Amino acid sequence: MMNCRNLFWGVALLLFAACTQDAYEKGTGVDSYVQADFVEAHANADKKMDYAVTDEDQRLTMMSLRSASWMTKADTIYRAILYYEQYGALTNPVRLSKVSVAHIIHKDSVKSGIKTDPLTLESVWVSTNKRYLNVGFYLKTGSTSDDEAMQLLAVIGDTLMTNADNTHTLWLRLYHDQGGVPEYYSTHSYFSLPLQDLTADSIRLTVNTYQGEVVKTLSIH
Repeated sequence: MMNCRNLFWGVALLLFAACTQDAYEKGTGVDSYVQADFVEAHANADKKMDYAVTDEDQRLTMMSLRSASWMTKADTIYRAILYYEQYGALTNPVRLSKVSVAHIIHKDSVKSGIKTDPLTLESVWVSTNKRYLNVGFYLKTGSTSDDEAMQLLAVIGDTLMTNADNTHTLWLRLYHDQGGVPEYYSTHSYFSLPLQDLTADSIRLTVNTYQGEVVKTLSIH
């Protein structure tokens, strides 16, 4: 029997079952004829998207309201990838994919030790409006009869370093526990880390990949 629970967001961990997820098409898939942007999507009183704001701070007003199974709260902002067509001042939503939102966990709160099982890192960038750090990656996954198999991802806060020019760099590490999920094939996903409440000037993110550790340092202001 195949175990394939849905992707969901826990209190502090990103949890991935042994199943596939939505990918962000880049011009070669079924959505290649439309625009695609990372957005903050607003769910109205009826839990339907009525507008979205892109990472370039462009407000998109929907010509038709769009619902999603994961839009479960009214008057709420959700992180998403929006595929759409633009007709003058109005936006026709074609597809909406949820993007998980990570929050930093302090290393001292991880009592069982920080696991750094490898994954494939695709990209790390700061949104144009400086609101999010975005991470694109591939996880190895596969079908299993183990109902407890579940991959865990988290962003661990390590140290706030003071640089020679008196700026501050927040050192982060990506926690990844393969969690008994088979490594048969790769699935593509993203997560976003909000930056609004961070006092650092830059972020240093360390990720363990199949080719070894990768360190990305990015300005967040």
